[in-house]
Amino acid sequence: MPVNEQKCREILEQSYKLAEESFINNLKPRVPFNAENAFDKIFFSSTQAYREVLLGCILARIMDNSIDIHLPYVNMGANAFSGRSLDERVVNPFLHEKSIPCSRGPYLSVFRRNVKFNEMTRQGLKDKEGYDALITLIDKVSQESDSTALLDTLNYVLYRFILLREQANIQLVRLERISLNMRN
Repeated sequence: MPVNEQKCREILEQSYKLAEESFINNLKPRVPFNAENAFDKIFFSSTQAYREVLLGCILARIMDNSIDIHLPYVNMGANAFSGRSLDERVVNPFLHEKSIPCSRGPYLSVFRRNVKFNEMTRQGLKDKEGYDALITLIDKVSQESDSTALLDTLNYVLYRFILLREQANIQLVRLERISLNMRN
């Protein structure tokens, strides 16, 4: 099913502003689905693709709750969506624009085969614990039909991306005067 990419971008921008306000005001948003452990696992995972895929799945679900976000390739059925197109045209450029650490594209690295987000895909992955957390969250998002709850989930995920960016941002201090004492 096609997803309106322009509308996705607008939703991302609006939600990002809310997440940024939460960060600036030191107000942690409510954790969706009581799944803090699952969110921690994907945001602490060295496999960046997990969190990027989750962001795209949330957007797809917000756009159309008849989409099966377990099916990120259009040839998988009538309710499938193009996760790669959504990532390449919306999610990845957005993350790069906001200076958020991310991969070049999860559908070109970890999920490059026509994979479904289910137990079978787990076999070929290195970080199985992170993938299990991703599947838990995709399952929860796919069961949610309330648009407010989905937007709250998007806000929380963007808040976590902002935290990730800030943790990776190392400020350098300019030294005014430095003296090296060289002894032979």
